[in-house]
Amino acid sequence: MRRVASIALNTFRETVREKILYVVLIFGGIMFLSTYVLSPLSVGAAKGKIIMDVGLACISLLGVLTVIVAGSSLVHKEVDKKAIFMVLTRPVSRHEYLIGKFWGIFSTLALIIALMTVILTLMIPLGSGSLSGTFFWAIYMSLLEVSVICSIVIFFSAFTTPVLTSFFSVCIFIAGSLSGDLRAFARKFGGTVVRYLMEGFYYILPNLSVFNFRNEAVHHLRFGTWDPALATLYAAVYCSVVLYLACLVFKRREFS
Repeated sequence: MRRVASIALNTFRETVREKILYVVLIFGGIMFLSTYVLSPLSVGAAKGKIIMDVGLACISLLGVLTVIVAGSSLVHKEVDKKAIFMVLTRPVSRHEYLIGKFWGIFSTLALIIALMTVILTLMIPLGSGSLSGTFFWAIYMSLLEVSVICSIVIFFSAFTTPVLTSFFSVCIFIAGSLSGDLRAFARKFGGTVVRYLMEGFYYILPNLSVFNFRNEAVHHLRFGTWDPALATLYAAVYCSVVLYLACLVFKRREFS
């Protein structure tokens, strides 16, 4: 456990130093500020709802973008520079290495999302909006969503190139966001083969819609009492399975 924590800390420090993270943070600030361009289209409390809606969407999208950009080349870079041999020659197993990388990237994303949340929390009252507990649950759900994408990035980075890792991760993010709609469409209009195929994709791909609480947060709607707990359990199980598969693949990988 101490070795995993050490790798996670080193990964956190390395990722924070990457310039791309600062670019993403600046872009997030620009997106938040752009809500003031849209807010004149509405009056009263609706301004705050626009700011909250756009802000929560930015937090989710920028979190996913950051984990894909920062995580896709993390393992490959150390393999390319032969730095991974220095790590694996020490009493560190390959699964500890990957799990440490996962927690390091996830910790960085948690910090970035926390900073964005602070900015958004300050901006919403300026737009005559109001905060509720659902708003912070929506932030928490975005963090769970990022953790799932993070595990997927680690999985692909264990055996393929950064470009393919980014491509596959983006495709899975899009498919996971639309899996429920694609399943319903196939049930209504698709043939037997298409229906079975989409059913398989629905259960294999991450169902990212379970992490979307933005509508409830913006309109102060109630959600199921057990929804956050079930979403947490779903994210934990999915991440565990994907990381387990990543460790199996990485264990059999040969380095030259």
